[in-house]
Amino acid sequence: MKMMITVKFLKNLTSLILVLAMAIGCSNDSDHIDDVDQEEVAQEQTEEEEEITEEETAEEEKETSEEESLLNAVEFIDYEESLSMSSDALNAIDNTLTDALSDESGTVTFFVPSNDAFADFLESLKEYAAVLDFDEELEKEILAQVLKYHAVVGGANFSTELSNGTILETLQSEEIKITVDGDVYIIDTTEIDAKITEADIQVANGVIHIIDKVLIPEAVLADLFPESPSALMELINGNEDLSMFAEAIEEADLQSRFNDGDLTVFAPTNEAIEELFNTLGDDYNSFSDFSNILEQQALREIILGHAVAKVIPRSELKVGSLPTLIEDDAVDVVEGSGGLALQDASEFKANFVEFDIEASNGVIHTIDKILIPQKALLILN
Repeated sequence: MKMMITVKFLKNLTSLILVLAMAIGCSNDSDHIDDVDQEEVAQEQTEEEEEITEEETAEEEKETSEEESLLNAVEFIDYEESLSMSSDALNAIDNTLTDALSDESGTVTFFVPSNDAFADFLESLKEYAAVLDFDEELEKEILAQVLKYHAVVGGANFSTELSNGTILETLQSEEIKITVDGDVYIIDTTEIDAKITEADIQVANGVIHIIDKVLIPEAVLADLFPESPSALMELINGNEDLSMFAEAIEEADLQSRFNDGDLTVFAPTNEAIEELFNTLGDDYNSFSDFSNILEQQALREIILGHAVAKVIPRSELKVGSLPTLIEDDAVDVVEGSGGLALQDASEFKANFVEFDIEASNGVIHTIDKILIPQKALLILN
């Protein structure tokens, strides 16, 4: 009986041990799985962090690379084909402006005219058909003044900073004014504003705005766009030293003739006309004293004898005969004691005082003696 109990007990004990062993084994397996899962999660987090770090590093490197690859203002203008005329202009002047625009230690705002804008500018000028026509030192200085008027040194003024009424001092020293009306415009000294057609082009040393017009500073406005010359009669009336000649033209009722067509006028000075009155005597103190029909005819012949129906500047005056506005009459260009002179029907020559007073319809050369044509000489005698 004891033996049977012992055997049964041992069997039960063995079963219990097996159950406990299995339970312990399962618990160990579960702990092991948990450890493996935690290691995998940690590894995944580490990999994600490494990926984020790599992405951030790549982004920083990209930004740094982009900053390093930006062209400065001069390089951008040279590179951009649509700004080639501005590039040519910059290369035609002294280095003051190009040095400022290529200095990457500073900041600039440059309003660059497009090729179309530069072409319009050149077309508006009478003496310059291309940038290379600014070839003399004074002309290069004028071009430099124009280009410096487009540059603002000491700040990068992006379009967000260009508000209505903003005033900017240029490298040329004069100011430009900003006006905003939907688009952004720059006001210069002319009647036409320049519009920014492409804004906020970032360069290594600032910002570029492309504009549709060349800006003109006050300093060179008259040099580039001289006022149109007045008509002959306006010039004669406005010249104090030709006031007596103006009176003679009016007395002879020839103002319209001197404004009609292209003429060369040999205009006697007041001193020359006073000499005529001295020669004629006390009866003649002004042209109003030419009162009778013969005298009025003589005055008309005298005035018309001072004009030639073509424009002859000093460079084209040569020894020879020039037909005047009187039918079958001429005045001779001869060699005088001090150069070229004019010979009329009298025995005295007229010397030139001043050449090439340009008019819209001709040219004036002043002389020191009134010309007496043959017909007028006969009448006066």
